[in-house]
Amino acid sequence: MRHLIYILALLIAMSTTAYATGHYVQIKNDTRLYYEESGSGQTVIFVPGWTFPHDIFDRQISYFDKHYHVIAVDPRSQGRSPITLENNHYDQHGRDLANLIDKLRLKDVILVGWSAGCFDAYAYIRAKGTGNLKAFVCIDAQPKGAGSGAWKAPSSDHNGADVMRALEQDRYQFTRQFAQGMVDHPLSSDELDWIVSQSLRTPTFVALLLLYDAVNADYQPEAILLDRSGVPTLNVIAKPMGENATAWLNANAPHSKIVIFGEKHLMFWEHADEFNKILNNFLISVDKK
Repeated sequence: MRHLIYILALLIAMSTTAYATGHYVQIKNDTRLYYEESGSGQTVIFVPGWTFPHDIFDRQISYFDKHYHVIAVDPRSQGRSPITLENNHYDQHGRDLANLIDKLRLKDVILVGWSAGCFDAYAYIRAKGTGNLKAFVCIDAQPKGAGSGAWKAPSSDHNGADVMRALEQDRYQFTRQFAQGMVDHPLSSDELDWIVSQSLRTPTFVALLLLYDAVNADYQPEAILLDRSGVPTLNVIAKPMGENATAWLNANAPHSKIVIFGEKHLMFWEHADEFNKILNNFLISVDKK
């Protein structure tokens, strides 16, 4: 029964892909990227985290496209973007994002990343610098995957190999537990099935490659460069990481705005109204500069 549910979730994801609307852009390397675009004005690009498509930002897209030109992207091998056998790592995600921005001729963009989507955004800076950035927003992610140097939650001392083994051996059950762990409230069956189906669009081999890369990633230099370059930056951090995150940011990126919000990792989705107000206030402050 468990495997039947897994297959059904994959079929749901595939059927959603087949009838989705949006755009594809051919990038310089070996694939196309899927993105959705709405609204007009200042460009805000939303980048989802590990294994998720842009759909996780639906509650932000429908809010912000009334006043901004909103682009929401599916990184390679996630969501509706084609699955590639190679280059499933965050430095490549950053180059892909740079190619998309160049192809669409976007200027003075605001990048909004969630979780490992912040790695995509940091990797964009590694590839292109900060010259075309109007502002930068990172939702609940440190700039370094593991080890010393950046912050982590007090309860995050898990073994990365154990996590990857659990994912590899039972992806469906792992994803269900992962989904529930990202929110405060007990998910309804519909909510849980939706979140799980979104993540399962990414094949397990890609999920493992991205997780391995995330554990070993180090974008601290890019986080510091943002601050030194004067790019307005907002870090929205869930409460468990708040103290450690604040200490690191105050020491290394003292101009970053810090908002401690929510208890769990998916707080922008679970508490969308409150989060949207936080992000909107920041964007208004950027517009005034």
